[in-house]
Amino acid sequence: MRSFHDIMTGLAGPTTFYFVRHGESEGNVAGKMQGHRDHHLTDLGRDQARATGEWFAAADVAVQRVFASPLKRAFETAAILAATAGFPDPQPLPAAKELHTGVFTGLSFPEIQERFPEEYAEFVVGSWEAVPEAESVQSLTARALDTWERVVEAANAVHETAPGGTETATGARIMTVTHGGMLQWIFKASFGATPDEVSPWMPLVLASNCAIFEFTARPVRSRDRTGTALEWYYGQWSRVNYAPAAESSPGAVAREQFHTGGDRAR
Repeated sequence: MRSFHDIMTGLAGPTTFYFVRHGESEGNVAGKMQGHRDHHLTDLGRDQARATGEWFAAADVAVQRVFASPLKRAFETAAILAATAGFPDPQPLPAAKELHTGVFTGLSFPEIQERFPEEYAEFVVGSWEAVPEAESVQSLTARALDTWERVVEAANAVHETAPGGTETATGARIMTVTHGGMLQWIFKASFGATPDEVSPWMPLVLASNCAIFEFTARPVRSRDRTGTALEWYYGQWSRVNYAPAAESSPGAVAREQFHTGGDRAR
């Protein structure tokens, strides 16, 4: 499998990648581990999606492609956000769906502690690697890289059709609506994790409902002192866990991911 560096050095022009976590879901409110299980947004979650769309509209950001996890809570968020901001309709991106939470799926933290006390004791130290039937680190890393590859392909398609080729004033802008768990691996992949060289679970990145994560990148083409062509890229995370909806909904801000806090179970 290609590494993040390999994928990003194939970028055709300057691009901003937006990753957004879904709005509050019925599973979030119930404190359940959702994993691949489908849950609709709550009314608050829909309001959060609209607030995030309004932020993009007010910032005059023109996103050319929108992708979303096919799970209901993410795809519904993407549809509301895109309609509010005037973006294209979302396209499903299966690689961006949430991690599989194994035997913990559908259970609250108290239920997990009661039914699986030994597994829970390992979970608080080793996270999902300790949970029977949960998705492996290797699988999560591979899906994160698949997600990156797809959004770079979309960016390159935008550059190919843009007036003036790749040297456009604003560059391409690509959005993906995903999940708090998957966002961890999108981050880890960007810092070099691969299925062959996996990253540990810690540290995690807070991911609030409808928070925006922004990664900007541009290709660098140069030559060394011998005249050999060099391909590189410049990239940086310029916005992390920015939640426009949090001003009207303080509960949108996550305090802890996955572990013993449990107030924002995935």
